[in-house]
Amino acid sequence: MKSSLVLTVKLASADVRESLASVLAPDNEGVPRGLRLSTGGSKAVMEFIVESESPPTAISTVLALLRDISLFQEVWLLSHGKPAQVQRA
Repeated sequence: MKSSLVLTVKLASADVRESLASVLAPDNEGVPRGLRLSTGGSKAVMEFIVESESPPTAISTVLALLRDISLFQEVWLLSHGKPAQVQRA
């Protein structure tokens, strides 16, 4: 069964989106057979499209992306002199 998942991330700015894209680029190359990962977006929005022949593979890929984005957030905030804790609305 093929599956397709879309993860949309709203970021603080286009600069943050570009930084995130460059950090994740090496991880997103050479994906296993049967898995397709593409990115897009504009301005401060980044979109990840995960397509897989296996739903568990698609889900685990999205979870890995979320972990990587969370780590990026912590490192980016700390490198800009801001606390890593993000206030949630």
